[in-house]
Amino acid sequence: MTAMLPLGEVCKRAMDVGMKIDLSGCHYGETTGPCAFLKRPTNYYFFLAGLVRSERLTHILEIGTNSRGSIMSIQRGLHEDNAKASRLITMDIIQKNDAGFKEYPRIKRIKGDSLDKKVSKKAFEAFDRDIDLLYIDSVHEYAHTKENISIYAGKLNPIYVVLDDIRQCEEMKRLWSELKESFQENAFDASGISLRKGAGFGILRWRGRPL
Repeated sequence: MTAMLPLGEVCKRAMDVGMKIDLSGCHYGETTGPCAFLKRPTNYYFFLAGLVRSERLTHILEIGTNSRGSIMSIQRGLHEDNAKASRLITMDIIQKNDAGFKEYPRIKRIKGDSLDKKVSKKAFEAFDRDIDLLYIDSVHEYAHTKENISIYAGKLNPIYVVLDDIRQCEEMKRLWSELKESFQENAFDASGISLRKGAGFGILRWRGRPL
């Protein structure tokens, strides 16, 4: 059995690969920062695309769609050999940018609260096997994020769980600290590698970790 790469090396390779992927048109969209609308991909989109390509990930669930940029970057990252077999699901309480999604028919959207049992049921039924990636960029609160991890990672058994904004507020810092303590070397703060040092970006190797 081939030894797994350290998670830090996985992340570095993901960013190196991602920076070579064309993400033109994968705009971030509306923001709460000084710029009302960001008409370009943000830095961590390249990380997500590179992780998908370098690790050959195909079955992916995103919680927190916003305007579209992250899940579209994820689709751009699909390896051409795996694209037809991929299943990309994104969910949010609102649906923005219907026109933009027409260019990405492989992406299925689910509208609703991720903690609603009817919504989670739709997500579970969308996959016919364990998933490869769970990406959570939703309400950045301790309890909300922890419950999303419990529900979706617990049921769908992803290889990786990626969490955005792990440095954004004290609640997210607390959650990441607990996850790091629990997961040890299977948790990696990729904030620097993904060029997201302010808000933070964390990754867990979920499936197959020692219990």
